[in-house]
Amino acid sequence: MSGVIDGLLDAVLVRGEGGTALGVLHAPDAARAAARAELGLPVDRPIVLAGHQAEIWHAGIAAKLVAAHELARRYDAALVWLVPDQDVNEPTLLSYPAQTHEGRLKRSAWQIDPGAFARPGTPTGCRPPLAPGPTPRVARTEWPHEIARDGLERIGLALARQSGGHSLARQFAHAALELAHDLFGVRVDHVVLASELARGAAFAMWAERMHREARACVLSYNAASQASPDAQVRPLSMGPRWELPLWSLTPGAPRAAVYADASLPQNVAPRALAMTGFARTLLCDAWVMGLGGERYDHVTRRWLSAWMGTAPLAPGIVASATLRLPLREGPTPDPARAAASAWRVHHARHHPRLLGDDDRQRERDALVRRIADAPRGSSERRRLFAALRDVLNAARSQAAPEIDSLQRKALDEHERLRDMDCVLDRTWPFALHDAGALRAMSERVRSAVGALA
Repeated sequence: MSGVIDGLLDAVLVRGEGGTALGVLHAPDAARAAARAELGLPVDRPIVLAGHQAEIWHAGIAAKLVAAHELARRYDAALVWLVPDQDVNEPTLLSYPAQTHEGRLKRSAWQIDPGAFARPGTPTGCRPPLAPGPTPRVARTEWPHEIARDGLERIGLALARQSGGHSLARQFAHAALELAHDLFGVRVDHVVLASELARGAAFAMWAERMHREARACVLSYNAASQASPDAQVRPLSMGPRWELPLWSLTPGAPRAAVYADASLPQNVAPRALAMTGFARTLLCDAWVMGLGGERYDHVTRRWLSAWMGTAPLAPGIVASATLRLPLREGPTPDPARAAASAWRVHHARHHPRLLGDDDRQRERDALVRRIADAPRGSSERRRLFAALRDVLNAARSQAAPEIDSLQRKALDEHERLRDMDCVLDRTWPFALHDAGALRAMSERVRSAVGALA
């Protein structure tokens, strides 16, 4: 289901993966129950699972969380949020819209803890929590847009409340979920970090099989990634070492590749496809993903089917939304409209009819024809050009207010166009949005899930 609605919530999308219906969710069988019990997850009812990197995500991810929450409610299932803390995303530089002293919009970033340091390639799960510094303030050349100021304060307070966790990933994940609960009333039942998956016997069996069947695992993985180039999944290196779809994690250090020519390290975590494949095979009964995750899951399904001979993945739904901040009053920037406004100003100065002056338009057209017939360089041609200039100047003088109005409109369209990237951006942190806008988005998502379930 998709739709365009009024305001800055442009679209809501909720549909079954591949266009299929979700079906009925059941409590897990023995194998799935055992894998879930190892992670402290419920075994007496279905699980709806979704997740995202540890950061203050944008509203499209919030829509995914709402969809998962509504599914869980309708099926009396537990809602589990999976955090890829083996990822190297950088959540500590938080983007926000700023306004310059010239009246322009620009994207700025809040360095939440200026004293924090991490070596490049260090996952969020291997980094310590941070102490948030002051939120961005008014400076001489720019300042946070008034729309974003309350949200920045909310984010800073939530991160401060979650600073007692064991890792940066846990801090940001729980801060984002706390904000989601406060702003649009969604609460998850369990949070699972990707690095925790390997602690159980179920994933250990997966990892050991990858190690034992490295050649078949890697060849099928690479074939699946090459079959879906739009997913941009990097192929694994092949023999003689055979790079496995696993990471080796060490606190405070960059993650390291795992190879089949050595023993499996003690602290391993699945890479993205192995993480979602394992989760959809054993840990959940419904999987909620975004548009990007859907591209990844095509690769996951193809890989596991080719390697393991089967791909019993839990059914999935795709959920997303586009919500923009109201950074400018008036219509959305439009390059075609800006070009048309500039054209109108230019032509109005040379075509009196556009200013409502048909008489002078006729004079102008007659003079243009006579100029075309006059010999080049002649005094007659110069006299006719002077007469044409007088006609146009008289028309412009009489219609000066109309021309000024057209010029102001063209300038306004041009300024809107210069700010288009900020105005049309859908990736601002969701906590910068007004709570009312987020609740409206939630209602549309819930309604779309209801039509699907």
